[in-house]
Amino acid sequence: MRRVAFVISLFTMLMQGTHVEAQTSPQSQALGPATLVLQGDSSSEAKPDFARLTIDLRAKAPTIEAAVEAEKTLVPRVDGLLQTLKSEGVSIDSSRFDLGETPLSASNASKASAPLPPSSYTATTSYNLRIDKLDPLSEVITKLASSGLVEVHTASFHVEDERVPLDEARRNAVADARRQAETIADAAGVRLDGILSISDARVAPRVDGYADLPTRKYLQIIPPIWLQYNASIVITWRISQKP
Repeated sequence: MRRVAFVISLFTMLMQGTHVEAQTSPQSQALGPATLVLQGDSSSEAKPDFARLTIDLRAKAPTIEAAVEAEKTLVPRVDGLLQTLKSEGVSIDSSRFDLGETPLSASNASKASAPLPPSSYTATTSYNLRIDKLDPLSEVITKLASSGLVEVHTASFHVEDERVPLDEARRNAVADARRQAETIADAAGVRLDGILSISDARVAPRVDGYADLPTRKYLQIIPPIWLQYNASIVITWRISQKP
């Protein structure tokens, strides 16, 4: 009788073990939906509405106090110059003052045995200008560069409301992703059942709307006819076999 009870108990344990194994088997787990993931890339174009220009007023002197005083005497002259350019669409967006020790030139720094020159300091007022009229842009930059008062640096071109070309680029990118999905689904013999997810992978203007200006007095700057805006959209579709 004990032998029969032992056999029944062992059989029960084996059956329980088989039941647990069936529950944890990966084959019993439900599979997720079949998907198709594609990235759509496209762009849009818009004419630039205005330009931004950075210029620096620099005053160098042997002491901090002298550099600040020299800069103070030059600021009214620069402000007067900018006032004369208002009729050509020039306005000041912002300005910033900075004071620091003037670094040694590369030639002086390489002469280790030579006595170091006395320290000097530079007071700098940086202006961020907005130029609403693009046709006379070269004339404006030439007047600033040839004044002897400021150094002219980067020029950039912008659209007043960038949301318009960016949204158009997004729409074009979605259309590109859908075109690819429909082509691949048709070739693979499946159908698109619906969108599971959409992500805005990248959307930005191209950097060729910027130009570093050379340090010379007469400059010819031709504004770009168009600014290009790029977008990338990633879309995941649920797919199934065609009936």
